[in-house]
Amino acid sequence: MQEFFFFFIGSFVSLFSIVDPLLAVPVFASLTQKHTPEYKIAVAQRASFYVLGILVIFFIAGGLILKFFGISLEGLRIAGGLMIIGSAIEMLQKKERLLPVEQQESEEKEDIAFSPLAMPILSGPGAIAVIIGMTTDAKSLVHYLLILITICLVSLLCYVFMRLSHVIAQRVGPITMRSFTRIMGFILLCIGVQYIVNGVMPLLKTAFHG
Repeated sequence: MQEFFFFFIGSFVSLFSIVDPLLAVPVFASLTQKHTPEYKIAVAQRASFYVLGILVIFFIAGGLILKFFGISLEGLRIAGGLMIIGSAIEMLQKKERLLPVEQQESEEKEDIAFSPLAMPILSGPGAIAVIIGMTTDAKSLVHYLLILITICLVSLLCYVFMRLSHVIAQRVGPITMRSFTRIMGFILLCIGVQYIVNGVMPLLKTAFHG
């Protein structure tokens, strides 16, 4: 039971850190500031549903993708770790999720739920890499169930954060948001390094014993 608990906590922290709904709050608030409350709720609902759909798809098809492209588990962990480290560095350096050109293009779109909110802001390549990595670490049906629960919970939190984005933006100052983002970035950096270690160690053992 303790093993499952720690697996769930580790999975949740990993996915929540890479998705980071709080970092999407200023983007959502900026892109929807001229719209009605009904529109904001609808966009938040669709975006969180898209996040759920994207992550579930890769949760189900992750193993098949690895087999189809002939990607080893070690290769996935190393590549995923590098992707996660890249996202962590962006968070630590306070880089914006959207470039100015992307911001302007998003403001002109009628529906921003799928792009840019769901993809790539919330469920980008880093989140996909984490999901596939977690599924490869799963050893039983309970592990898979916990991963699915984690995906649903993080998707729900995405909706909550976007739904309350304007309140959060007003109540939580920029300094607090940057501090939280840096903390999540550091956690994410540690996760990315551990992914690479988990990928490199089996290769080193094979090299030295082979």
